[in-house]
Amino acid sequence: MEVLSLSFTKRNGIRLSDLPTYLLQLEASEHVVNHLGSVHGSALFALAEITSGYYLYTNFTDIADQTIPILRSSSVKYRKMGDGTIHSTAVFEGTNVAEISSTLLYKHKVLLTIAVKLYNAQHEVVMTGDFEWFVTSTKRPESNS
Repeated sequence: MEVLSLSFTKRNGIRLSDLPTYLLQLEASEHVVNHLGSVHGSALFALAEITSGYYLYTNFTDIADQTIPILRSSSVKYRKMGDGTIHSTAVFEGTNVAEISSTLLYKHKVLLTIAVKLYNAQHEVVMTGDFEWFVTSTKRPESNS
């Protein structure tokens, strides 16, 4: 399932970024700010986690319906308060799409990490995170028995 169509994503105002260098964005609206007036840490985490899922999905659209991705673990570090619209980026850490596809083809499962960064309106890093995904293939080779 494409993460931008999820009710949780829509309800929290997470959407495609208006800026081409970023993936997704979250505006600092009344329902996502904390007692300091900045974007709540849990809202930042949600944007980062959804960004990692979006990045995973968009890199495997051709086989997305043949896989089951499950978030296994995450580690985040908050660096600055998140004011204004927050934008995200993501990259595979320590691997690439070809290696991941090859592993899925032969082992039918793969463990991969997606590194996410969140930025404020001044393009300063607000949060960094590593999201480890376990992806298994639902398509198994046919048996010759």
